Amino acid sequence: MIKLLAYTHVWIALGAAAAAAGAIMSVQPLATWNSWTWQGVGWLFFGTGLIYTLQRLIKFKRQPHSIPEERRVFLAEWKSVLIVGWLGSAAAGGLAIGLDWSQFTHLILTHPWPLFLVAVLALGYASNPFTGGRGWRDRPHLKWPVIAVTWGITTGWLPFEFTSFQPPFSPWLHAAVQTVFVAGITLPFDNRDIRLDEPRLRTVPQWGGLNFSTWTAAGLIALSMAGFLTIDPGWGRFGAASAALAGIGLSARWRSEWIYSVWLDGCLVLQGVLAFFTF
Repeated sequence: MIKLLAYTHVWIALGAAAAAAGAIMSVQPLATWNSWTWQGVGWLFFGTGLIYTLQRLIKFKRQPHSIPEERRVFLAEWKSVLIVGWLGSAAAGGLAIGLDWSQFTHLILTHPWPLFLVAVLALGYASNPFTGGRGWRDRPHLKWPVIAVTWGITTGWLPFEFTSFQPPFSPWLHAAVQTVFVAGITLPFDNRDIRLDEPRLRTVPQWGGLNFSTWTAAGLIALSMAGFLTIDPGWGRFGAASAALAGIGLSARWRSEWIYSVWLDGCLVLQGVLAFFTF
């Protein structure tokens, strides 16, 4: 199941779409979504799957030693299928949901800077021209914050651009709380990779230790829980954060890939699932 969901990047793509859906459902019930709302969520699913696949393949080519062995073996065997599959799925998905290019063009023209920032962070994670070819993940102290900020904007602020309903609190406050949440569920992955990441990266567990990193992750999730209680009318995203807190506790005891790739990443999926039942 781990390979089917996580190693193919289907799970993380579903997490992006579900987390965005959870944000939208805080202001607009699913039954009242229009085509533009569905297009935006669909775009996040296919875009995330494709970008994650490209980033993994760049990482596999340049730094295979920094990838856990089981995932490395999977990429070696299935890399061509993955890239063709996601390229084909993105093209087919775009046709199926009938992308409204005029709406997307308007979105880009009216919000160029946040979208440019997301593009630079996401597309340059594994390799980019700004750092001499090295991606953000290969720069000291940047691996974890880049992930959190990218996901915070993409699943916290951007979803509200796919609906005419606006939240009572600023979309940027939603982005800030989501950034804190993603930062919390990301740190355990640095704990898992402490023996794979080069010491020069100075990840949180490398300079603060595993216990410090685990407690920092738990503190960030607790802070996001308070934020979700404040900004959301329902308890869906608060519930997902509660599940993430439990996952962090489990990851401190057992270094199981299932906890990281299915449970913790799955808390993004849970944001949308619980939002459906609680908002």
